[in-house]
Amino acid sequence: MSNRDSSPVRLQFITVEEFAEMARVSRRTIDRYRHTRPDGFPHEYDIGRGKIARPRFKLDEVQNWLNSRALW
Repeated sequence: MSNRDSSPVRLQFITVEEFAEMARVSRRTIDRYRHTRPDGFPHEYDIGRGKIARPRFKLDEVQNWLNSRALW
């Protein structure tokens, strides 16, 4: 018998708007970062179907990136 937890890992994704709110910047700033890709910027995932892109970011990657930019 295995002692490992066999439950699947659940990833939490957030929207660009939620990312902007967490970072306390505008949506436009996050869009600019998406295009310029500063060092360590989180990878985005297209969760949408069809022609409309619905980019999402992994919450833990966003938190790590924000923490890496903290001034304290």
